[in-house]
Amino acid sequence: MNSKPLVSLLIANYNNSEFIIETLQSAVSQTYDNIEIIVVDDASIDRSVEIVKHYIQKHPQAKIELYKNVSTYGCGRNKRKCIDTSKGNFFAFLDPEDTIEPTAVEELMSIHLQDSSKYSVVYSTHYLCNDKLDIQSVSNWPGKIPEKQSHLTSTEGHISAFAVCNKQFYNRTSGINQEYIVAEDMDLYLKMEEVAPVFFMDKPLYYYRKHNHNLSWNYNKRYLNLYWRYKAEMAAYHRRKSQKTLAENLTLIELHHRKFSFYMQYAKWHRLQKQYMKGLIYNLMAIPFSYILIVKSKNK
Repeated sequence: MNSKPLVSLLIANYNNSEFIIETLQSAVSQTYDNIEIIVVDDASIDRSVEIVKHYIQKHPQAKIELYKNVSTYGCGRNKRKCIDTSKGNFFAFLDPEDTIEPTAVEELMSIHLQDSSKYSVVYSTHYLCNDKLDIQSVSNWPGKIPEKQSHLTSTEGHISAFAVCNKQFYNRTSGINQEYIVAEDMDLYLKMEEVAPVFFMDKPLYYYRKHNHNLSWNYNKRYLNLYWRYKAEMAAYHRRKSQKTLAENLTLIELHHRKFSFYMQYAKWHRLQKQYMKGLIYNLMAIPFSYILIVKSKNK
């Protein structure tokens, strides 16, 4: 019997038949020797399910479980199902077009294993790659969160892939919000840091593939991501305010400024797409926030 805690690698798939073999191979090739791989397919209309089934048949030694939704759940609900289905003491998401270093789970788990009741999330940085998975750069988004700040308030370091989460702490949160279309990971990390500290390993262990269908790199979805990030931040703000754990360096006015910026950027994007009416609508939606910002700045 393996004495190491079980780690669940979670793959929430939707129409990624082109890349999912590489993803599965990187999961199966992990040096950490107590892993289950959970694939939840969100009613894909490509060959994803067929490809995963064939891979499982060819690799009977790998602990891979495949689930298929009868209809499309959406990102937040599908990832929630991934966690609910998993049996691991720890879990990590691996997007179905990305890959991880063979030592990724082992390296991050080495921190968790020093004290399994200390950190809610142990995370690394990642490579930004092209559609062929050739490395372009190391992402400057993930990083160590400065002292006396948090994932919510930090402008220098953020929690991102690759991240191994401790399920005992996850179970103390409300879990992934099933309503989220994007930014569900942001919502998750905000909740996780509220119940226990997080730890950053300054080493790229994850290969993030940029291609035309990426949720966060498709321009329209990129701006939707800004909106859902704002929703996650606002929810965290009110949660922490009610629990009296809110960091002093974040105010409601700052969150209003973030939403104002989102509306202005989204209006600009629609104008660039020659969708002038939608651009005008988002400009109008920004007006109440611009008024709040003006009034507040005068009252300082």
